[in-house]
Amino acid sequence: MNMNRKCMILLPLILVAVIASGCAPKGTVTIYNDARDVFQQATIAGAKKCAPCRYGEAEAYLALADHEMKYYWREMEDLENHAKIAKEKSLEALKLTPCEKAPAQVPTPPEPPKPEPPPPEPPKPAPAPTPKQVPVFENAYFNENKTNIDPVAAKALDRNGTILKENPDIKVEIGGHTDALSSEAAKQKISEKRAESAKKYIMDKFNISADRMKVKGYGSKKPIADDKTKEGRAKNRRVEFKVIP
Repeated sequence: MNMNRKCMILLPLILVAVIASGCAPKGTVTIYNDARDVFQQATIAGAKKCAPCRYGEAEAYLALADHEMKYYWREMEDLENHAKIAKEKSLEALKLTPCEKAPAQVPTPPEPPKPEPPPPEPPKPAPAPTPKQVPVFENAYFNENKTNIDPVAAKALDRNGTILKENPDIKVEIGGHTDALSSEAAKQKISEKRAESAKKYIMDKFNISADRMKVKGYGSKKPIADDKTKEGRAKNRRVEFKVIP
């Protein structure tokens, strides 16, 4: 009887220790690793060129699963689902690969004799240096009253994070925006949280320094579309990246 009581006391303590240790469930890790392996096969096979839509979907869901696996698996229940979708889309892309046949070998006719080259022209003045092009960032869009990063937003943020990684001298303002359906206080708070979510995602995944990204919430003060329509409101729920000095 005493032994049973001891077991009943120790069992909850063991469960708490396992949870606190921060280890993801073995089954979820297996599904995640399978998805990464299949995506790698699709990449090597050239699926990005042959099946860009399915490859892009797999890439977006795998990016989200990577982020969840590394930082949020204890809080988010979608890791396993995102990994399964990434694997499914990778397999669909693989079915469409390869997509090109080798061109038939056509005998090359002999080249005609080359004419005498004309006399050299006098050297032209060196062209004026072209100004450095400012990279174009993408907007990341959010669902109504939401501040979390979904797969579509993650794909846009991945492109923006790559630009910041390749241009270490660039600083940006991440501006959060909302539609006009909520109260003024709620809109301001949501816009700020959207900007903070985008900043944290890029810091975590691309190791970009926090002092290169300034966040600001604008609420619904700067719409880019008509808030009276559903489509317009969807465009206004966004974060924008703007290069700053």
